[in-house]
Amino acid sequence: MLCRRLPLFFSSLCLVAVLTAREAIFLLRNKNVISKKDESSIQVFPSTVVPLYTHHPSTVHDELVYDGADEGKNVPLYSNHPPTVHGELMKRFSNRRETLRAKCAAFQGALPNRLRRWLPQAMYYSQKYNILGCLIAKAGVTTWKVHLNRMLGHGGDTESTDNIKAINMMSFSKLTRLMADGGVTRVINVRNPIDRLVSAYKDKFFNGQPRIPGEKHRNFFQNAFKLLGKPWHRGTVTSITFREFLQYVIEESKHGLDGMNCHWRPIYTVCQPCTTKYKYIVKLETIEEDLTFLRDEMAISEMNVALKRNVKKESRTSDDYFKDLPVDLLVGIRRLYEYDFTLFGYVIPGYLENVGKRGT
Repeated sequence: MLCRRLPLFFSSLCLVAVLTAREAIFLLRNKNVISKKDESSIQVFPSTVVPLYTHHPSTVHDELVYDGADEGKNVPLYSNHPPTVHGELMKRFSNRRETLRAKCAAFQGALPNRLRRWLPQAMYYSQKYNILGCLIAKAGVTTWKVHLNRMLGHGGDTESTDNIKAINMMSFSKLTRLMADGGVTRVINVRNPIDRLVSAYKDKFFNGQPRIPGEKHRNFFQNAFKLLGKPWHRGTVTSITFREFLQYVIEESKHGLDGMNCHWRPIYTVCQPCTTKYKYIVKLETIEEDLTFLRDEMAISEMNVALKRNVKKESRTSDDYFKDLPVDLLVGIRRLYEYDFTLFGYVIPGYLENVGKRGT
């Protein structure tokens, strides 16, 4: 009744006060009551900062190596909120693409012809998800093959990678179309060149341990001995030092980069990085996070990022293998892999930094 007797302005103020008081009384009486509908929409985040992934390799692995050269980040991302992690991973891939474009633009017309070509045998395709991958040996390719195998419906057997269908099985015209199709998601996997070399040596030459090479490894030893000018005796115990392995790699490159073994052939000679638009540059150093992002972004139900192949631990780091090597050998390695370091944002280690620069 009081409000009716007051002027219009004061009546409005009075009404607001009454409604506010009623709302406050209602909230106090129901402060601990949440409907089932509201409860289902509530997300509870931890109060402490936790890593997105819990895998923290502390030693050099054969297939999972953190090299400290991923745009200044060599550890898993940390965040309270998944949307923040998603944004950071999007930024990571964007930075990698920008680095590649900037370096390619800086080279301009001075690019080697091999930077304008790709190796068909390295191209793999999933029609279901329209993914075209240029997959590099000793950079997580086996892990990638496992995922592709599952996408093709061949089951989850991590040993059955022979059923993967390579693009080179298709016609050249179809491969060319896929490389240029704007609707195709193109992916390239890369790795620090130093870690990749060490991984190849450990895998193909038994890490220098004396053995009788079986059929699987015989050609590696036979070709290396031939280029090194050493006598080859089949069926005998033999070994190759890391220094000899690098000498072999350099000698092989002198006979033509196109003929180099795929396990240590420079990446820039395989995937045409400066003329192909790769949406995702996946680095072995961050492969779990990278593949998890791809899986969620493209809804790839068959991709199980917990599956890993060729994971081996060793106390020595990759840099340890390069200690006390002659300068001429370091010069050859620097010049052979300089483009891989530069294009994909890897830091050239100190022992290579001031040797063998192009133009010197």
